[in-house]
Amino acid sequence: MTITVETENAERVAKIFEAFGRGDVVYILDQLADDARFVSHLDTRVPWAGDYSGKDEVARYFQALGGSVEIGDHPLNTLVSQGDTVVASGDVTFVVRESGKAGTSKWVYIFTLANGQVQSFDQFNDTGLVEAFS
Repeated sequence: MTITVETENAERVAKIFEAFGRGDVVYILDQLADDARFVSHLDTRVPWAGDYSGKDEVARYFQALGGSVEIGDHPLNTLVSQGDTVVASGDVTFVVRESGKAGTSKWVYIFTLANGQVQSFDQFNDTGLVEAFS
């Protein structure tokens, strides 16, 4: 069997999801290029919305996320890889820590990889995410 870049990239992203599930942010940061860029295309009411460039900033992204919500379930439903791009989709259930309000959202994440490292991550969620912060 021939292992392709697409297969390797999909496996890397799948391992990142496994790490997220166990709360292993250190593993995730180790998979990033030093100048990796995370962009959460979310309403500004969501505490981790915005642009985070570099590993230190991406660590701040995870701090804002973890400090704001308690994730219930975050299944990876679809993973599609083509070249250096991996697109993942799924659902998430969560509770907003400040208000105790429960929420659900469908999501799509787009990862771009090069030389086995994540170069960029773009996060898109449906309106269920921001509604929980309203």
